[in-house]
Amino acid sequence: MPILAISALAFCRPVMTQERNAWQFGSLPANSSVSKPDDQQVYEILLKMLDRWNAHDIEGYMEVYLKSPELLVVIGSEQFDGWQQLHDSYVKGYPGAAAMGFIQPKRIQVRLVKPDLALALTWWTIAFPSSNQ
Repeated sequence: MPILAISALAFCRPVMTQERNAWQFGSLPANSSVSKPDDQQVYEILLKMLDRWNAHDIEGYMEVYLKSPELLVVIGSEQFDGWQQLHDSYVKGYPGAAAMGFIQPKRIQVRLVKPDLALALTWWTIAFPSSNQ
């Protein structure tokens, strides 16, 4: 069963390279093929997450995660075991739009570890309009 564990959000498209084990980031061509490479699919999932976060839609944000107790997500140094634990943490930690802020993406690095496992490292900043943070 493939499980995708992803960290935070960012904005940089993976470059399609011949070496599938290399870290990939850069720009994608404007017109992508119908059958998208796995790393591009991971990138698009991260874009959806970014969009839903900036719309302050936690439920929409959580749609990209495997809704399973088997899900493992590591954010920073914190580990979340299962979709429900991650969901509850977001709902409790971000009770409204002001708490969520807006993510300013910097970069994503996507690496396909195995055909059914990708690792995405992300860099971003977050702004809170009602604060000087």
